Amino acid sequence: MALPQSDAERVKVQQLREKVEADFKESPMSAEHRTFLTDITYTRYLRARGQNVDKAYAMLCTSLKWREKEAPASLVCAACMRNKRSHTMRCIGRDKLGRPVFYSHFTGVENRVPEENAHHLIWMLENCFADEPDTPQQYVWVVDFVGFGRQDLNPAIGKKSLQVFSDQYPERLGKALILDSPMVFSGLWRILSAFIDAHTHTKVEFVSMRSRKPAFDALMDAELVERLEAEISDARNPQKLKEKNWWTTAEEPCPSLKHAQLAQC
Repeated sequence: MALPQSDAERVKVQQLREKVEADFKESPMSAEHRTFLTDITYTRYLRARGQNVDKAYAMLCTSLKWREKEAPASLVCAACMRNKRSHTMRCIGRDKLGRPVFYSHFTGVENRVPEENAHHLIWMLENCFADEPDTPQQYVWVVDFVGFGRQDLNPAIGKKSLQVFSDQYPERLGKALILDSPMVFSGLWRILSAFIDAHTHTKVEFVSMRSRKPAFDALMDAELVERLEAEISDARNPQKLKEKNWWTTAEEPCPSLKHAQLAQC
């Protein structure tokens, strides 16, 4: 959804902007920082810190240092450039609110390196949102646990991803549907839950294969539900898993489409 502001929030956005801009009086702000520091960014950080200007400022300063070091706006998923089957997280369409819908699964994943997995998430999140007030600023993520096994029980991958989401992309997650999670995941979830704030917890919904239709219908139109069901079927089809390139059927705003020539999709 877009980010409509109340009068009170607009005042706080201006206060936060003035605090941040004061830091750059002695040295000019980089072009990347100017592009990043919009009303939308200030609003997201304020909401992530309960409208507390000082806490939002501290969080934003940390993000600015991270962005200066990591240059996420120019990052691409090198693993997917080398091998288009490295990661399965991709955009399959938009929900009823216009938010990008990501779908991922554990079958067919050929790269489980925590750092490269985080790069893929950054690649997606940097390219999936237009910086315009009336455009959706959150995403929906359907995480299909088909194929989840012992090789996926590495807490480092989950912690790395959660750190990226919470610290660098606050208020981006609109809804997460955890589909068909096995009992073996429960222990890992207990560990990871400690790194998820209470507000984000409310956005996470566990869905079984049997109960998935109402959850899908509530978020997506019939066409996208049909598309998602086809993807779910392919993720459980051994023959499809051997040959499918996850990016050839990706929808806007998947960054792979912007790098089609490099990815040879």
